[in-house]
Amino acid sequence: MKLTLLRENNALREVLLALSVVLGFIFIVSFSTLYVSDAIRNNNACGCVIPIPYMILLLSSLGLFVGSVSFYILTSKYLKEKQEITKGMDITLSFLDGGERRIVDTLIKQKQGLKQSRLAKLTGMHKVKVHRLLRRLESKGIIIKSSKDRSKLIELRPELRELFH
Repeated sequence: MKLTLLRENNALREVLLALSVVLGFIFIVSFSTLYVSDAIRNNNACGCVIPIPYMILLLSSLGLFVGSVSFYILTSKYLKEKQEITKGMDITLSFLDGGERRIVDTLIKQKQGLKQSRLAKLTGMHKVKVHRLLRRLESKGIIIKSSKDRSKLIELRPELRELFH
């Protein structure tokens, strides 16, 4: 429970950091716009510390930089988590033999149950081999077979589906 709260707190902290960077940029642009409009109103547009064309270029570049930093802050954590999940999934699947791993990997990618015949086509294995591997996976408690019409629907157990998604 504490670990979940800590992760949520870190995610909130990163969102607030990105938001503060963007709000800081908005403040700088607003202040610069006010400064330039005041200089133009007083007929002193050429007397600005930074000439107006350069200020536009500077603010545009600053906007690109702020956008890039905000994007990096928000996505870096999620990319790391995705890599960790993929690594954990590979370690978990390493306990299965090659054919079983292909079947489970195919079921994970499909995100829903598949008919046994479709599973054979997607894995590129013969129907008999798929049937034998499915029987082994079912005895290990990894998959659930259910009858749908006249065919078998193959699904990952709900606990495993949550683990891999």
